Amino acid sequence: MFDRPTQMEPLFPRESKSLVELSMKVYADAAELAGMVHPITRDEIARLLRHINSYYSNRIEGEHTTPSDIERAIKKEYSADEEKKRLQLLSVAHIEVQKKIDERFDSGEDVPVCSSEFLCWIHKEFYERVPDSFLKIVHPDRDQYITMIPGELRKENVVVGNHVPPKWECLPDFLNHFEKKYSSNSVYGHKKLIAAAASHQRLTWIHPFLDGNGRVSRLFTYAYMRMAAIESHGLWTLSRGFARKSEDYKNMLADADSERRGDYDGRWNLSEKALTEFSTFFFEVAEDQISFMQNLLSLDGLHKRIESYVNRRADEALPGESVLRPETKHVLTEVMMRGKIARGEVPRLIGLGERTATDLIKQLLEEELVISESHRAPLQFHIPAKVVGYYFPDLYPIGSI
Repeated sequence: MFDRPTQMEPLFPRESKSLVELSMKVYADAAELAGMVHPITRDEIARLLRHINSYYSNRIEGEHTTPSDIERAIKKEYSADEEKKRLQLLSVAHIEVQKKIDERFDSGEDVPVCSSEFLCWIHKEFYERVPDSFLKIVHPDRDQYITMIPGELRKENVVVGNHVPPKWECLPDFLNHFEKKYSSNSVYGHKKLIAAAASHQRLTWIHPFLDGNGRVSRLFTYAYMRMAAIESHGLWTLSRGFARKSEDYKNMLADADSERRGDYDGRWNLSEKALTEFSTFFFEVAEDQISFMQNLLSLDGLHKRIESYVNRRADEALPGESVLRPETKHVLTEVMMRGKIARGEVPRLIGLGERTATDLIKQLLEEELVISESHRAPLQFHIPAKVVGYYFPDLYPIGSI
């Protein structure tokens, strides 16, 4: 047990009926979202959402890049501008680490999400992928730079705004306590949902690394929600919601760092009321983002938006884009609904001959509107960067694409 000045309790908010109902609604709506699209289409949208997650997580940290720069960086097409390239590498690092998290879960591994080992793994995987300039940190007490080692817990005491995180020598004890409480077998059902919110705040409170704690915390929470089975196959993202309410997010995180405020604020050293308010905010953001994606992924709406995109291409209404045959909409909507289709189905879908169908397939593959594993393999649903604003309006901020 910690001495009272070094406790970080309460680790869970006060459970009210409204908070439990809100968390359970998130769970139910996330489950519904997971079943809205074909698994292949779902995986493609989840791939896109990794990019979205990276974009918004970096915006929260004040690092701004563009969706098109992110897409180019995925293909290793880096900007000649060093600052833009630096931000591209930052985005790619986030995408690749989230993918590695998914791979660990998909392999069937029992991922020790709350362990110090896993948190250090996230930090190491992320910061080994970014330029060295991100590892240069201003010393908290001396006017000089120090070099952060990827995956290493801080060895300096720090101050974050008005918050004084635990002394660096105590970090192993705090992280062991963190793991024990949030990984406990007693944390199940709705308690595990609520723990997802509370652990996000308390990890930022511990501030285990010299830098990158926000990014690590958001990637940790992504993993925690997979562990708690409320991740919906990556079809929604908290980072978009947090970024859209960035000041509220940062203020409420900081507010929940504060000490107990009188006899009616729990019985521990930190404010139970503030942690409860942050947890409520967390689930309100989650519910808002799930609802947003439910609207985007309704088959009727997505079908109409794909048709509208093809019609604009057919009418030469998109400058710089070549003409698409209007019959293309039948191919793209069918691939979206079924995940993939055989090439031999294209003539039937467009009502035209083999030669025309072959030319259309070639154009779709060249533009990456569909993808295929070989020249004979089925055509699969794909979302290149240029169609994101048409298929999924407002997923990125207006004007950013």
